[in-house]
Amino acid sequence: MTQPEGRIETTNTVDQGRAFHRQILLIYVTAASAFTLLGVFFFITGLDFNAYQQKLVLGLIAPLSSLPQIIADIWLINRHVRPVRLFFAAERDEERRNRARATLSRLLDLPRLTAGRILLVHAPVIAIALTINSLWANRYWGLGLARWQFLTIYVVVVMFASGHAIYEYLAVKRVCHDVFPKILPYVDDAERDALTTAHRLALRTQLLFVFAFVACVPLVALGATTLLKLERLLEQANIQRIAGIENPLAMWVLLVVLGGSGAAIFLATMLARDLTSSAGELVDAMKRVERGDVQATLAVSSTDEFADAYRGFNRMTKGLVERERLRDAFGRYVAPELAEQVMKHGVSMGGTQVRATVLFIDIRGFTTLSEQMEPALLVNLLNRYFAAVGPAIREEEGFINKFGGDSLLAVFGAPLPTKEHELRAVRAALGVRKALAEFNVREEADGRMPVRIGTGIHSGEMIAGSVGSSDRMEYTVIGDVVNVAARLQALTKELGVDILISRDVFEKVKDDVAARPLPAVSIRGKAEQLDVFALEQDEVNSKSSSN
Repeated sequence: MTQPEGRIETTNTVDQGRAFHRQILLIYVTAASAFTLLGVFFFITGLDFNAYQQKLVLGLIAPLSSLPQIIADIWLINRHVRPVRLFFAAERDEERRNRARATLSRLLDLPRLTAGRILLVHAPVIAIALTINSLWANRYWGLGLARWQFLTIYVVVVMFASGHAIYEYLAVKRVCHDVFPKILPYVDDAERDALTTAHRLALRTQLLFVFAFVACVPLVALGATTLLKLERLLEQANIQRIAGIENPLAMWVLLVVLGGSGAAIFLATMLARDLTSSAGELVDAMKRVERGDVQATLAVSSTDEFADAYRGFNRMTKGLVERERLRDAFGRYVAPELAEQVMKHGVSMGGTQVRATVLFIDIRGFTTLSEQMEPALLVNLLNRYFAAVGPAIREEEGFINKFGGDSLLAVFGAPLPTKEHELRAVRAALGVRKALAEFNVREEADGRMPVRIGTGIHSGEMIAGSVGSSDRMEYTVIGDVVNVAARLQALTKELGVDILISRDVFEKVKDDVAARPLPAVSIRGKAEQLDVFALEQDEVNSKSSSN
């Protein structure tokens, strides 16, 4: 059954949203279970529970305390994942595009939201629930938890919640990374770049966050629990309590905690600086390439993965240099716009029908000229001549299709579509007339003969495309329009003018140029005579030239 216009298949996409939701929940359940079991193990081994306390804590207090935390976590996870579910549940492309920005923003922020949920909701909720339930059990069921045991509970909660937060942050980030390719097609590049910049979390910050919790929190937990258990042992031995840091062991623990935490943060800062410096060099080099400096290179000065990235970047820029050199050389043999198309899209045989304008230019008396000049001087003359008249054609977006000895064939409207291609061709012809006059002044000043040319312009339907064989081909235009333009050029000498245009061209430019009608002429291969016009003025009207 054919779907209605504008609709997309939704079954798979809805399932993708559900699958993503399940993955996030699975990460939470796995991490919460693992860290809760570890926490319980630490409670049992570190809090000196008796058998009654173990049964009461494990059988009643721990489950009751986990319940509000589980409810809060599930509610927040559902809320955080909802934009992604809505995106995949969209039934139309337009609806999906409208939701794509919010969805991408949420995916970029979801790892931080996850870590924040654990540190700001998950850990406080379970700590408060444990406190309330334990105080209630102390009062009514004779649990008998001492103050030092409550403090140990809080230390253990903070330690394992930190590890839980880091694990979920990294796991959720990985899952979100896999979903991005399904959403990015609905977000344009500028919007995507703006969102990634707005949600940017520096590598240095991430590393310091991980080191702070992985190294510092366990050290603090070790020091705190050591002192608390020391206090407990002193009480059991009926030894008078020694206050604070006056105790040599307490001083030692404090120094180890502060020194270890300081060293961890210092080393983390150095590592983060080294990694961000390497990443920053790579980013700066890529920005240079983006600005057009394809010769940017990076010095490989490490032995880690960045060395591979630097070498890959250098290979890429070397390839870009070769590509630019090839495109520059290729563009000198074919039109730059055609070279760009071939470099981007490759080569394909065949052609398409287009409506365009052909401008044909030929040097008068070239045969006699070539007999009088040495070949090297003749080629030098042609190079100077084509260099002088070529810019006038390219300024009007003309495609110089070929140089045929002393002739030049230019097309307006192919291979790239061009508005007002008839007027552009006329402008180009007038520009060539002006450029040739300046060229002849220089030639005569150097004691050389001036050059005279004839120009024919015709417009209509033609075939444009690549012709040739699999190992050699040429982009060209074929059709009666090309032949007529060449015939008009040949007639310029007989009619005593330098630029002839057909009626097809005249009808499109008559409001912009002054053209003198000439008697109708016969064209070889044409049964009917052709109306032709000679361009009188040297420029188009000011109104037209401003368009």
